[in-house]
Amino acid sequence: MNKTCFQRIPLPGRNITLLAVFAGLLIFACGCSAHRSTPPIPSENNLPPGFRTLEDAYWWRCRFKHTWPKEGDADLSRDLLLAHAVVSPALAAHAADIPYWRFHRRAVRDTAGHQFTFLFYSRPEIAAAVFAEIARSRVLRSAMTANFVEKVMMDDPDHPKSPDIGETSDPRWSSALRKNWPAFIMGVSSFWLGLIDDGMNGLPGDGDDPHGLMEKYRGVDAGITEIWRDQGQHALLHHLNAVFGYEEMLIQKAVSF
Repeated sequence: MNKTCFQRIPLPGRNITLLAVFAGLLIFACGCSAHRSTPPIPSENNLPPGFRTLEDAYWWRCRFKHTWPKEGDADLSRDLLLAHAVVSPALAAHAADIPYWRFHRRAVRDTAGHQFTFLFYSRPEIAAAVFAEIARSRVLRSAMTANFVEKVMMDDPDHPKSPDIGETSDPRWSSALRKNWPAFIMGVSSFWLGLIDDGMNGLPGDGDDPHGLMEKYRGVDAGITEIWRDQGQHALLHHLNAVFGYEEMLIQKAVSF
């Protein structure tokens, strides 16, 4: 079965509703932890040190392609391993110089396959440092040796391409939505990562053993799925709806999760 952006997490009855639309947006994620600091929401007048304007920054991508056997579903819990044990330490080390960041998850039977992507908005020298730290990760090397991760693809810091803050938003959206959406999805990404961090807190360590780590992350993934299923409607969807004044939403096409 093809899977895209948390299709494995069903809403009861698979009803196509306002909640279903928000479900696709909200389960990406991350949050504060003892070993990681989350950057503030930036504005033109409140930028991290070293930023003169947002024009000094570009979007950067680090894409991890998972191995995905021809038979069976994608193991989406591997994304938790990458987000928490590989990306989060690099993000924490450079949080002051990264005003926007987010995660993207996808698993579709096409040439791209199952990928986990870390996107962030910063200066080229910060991108180079972040990429170097990710490349040095012992957990990442172990995951590749164990054949969990097929390859890692990083943008070239010497050739920046995407300076517009709305560049990685959906081009079909309005310009205002494209410009402001990165702040929304960064908060969602921070929320999800925080749930992972809380789930892993206190668990006995296995060092860099990828198989032992994956058992723990699968358990944490199951716990997060339960939180989403049982508490997400009120905690996430209801309160998002409240921010927009409980107004109706036009459902333009069927969405399945």
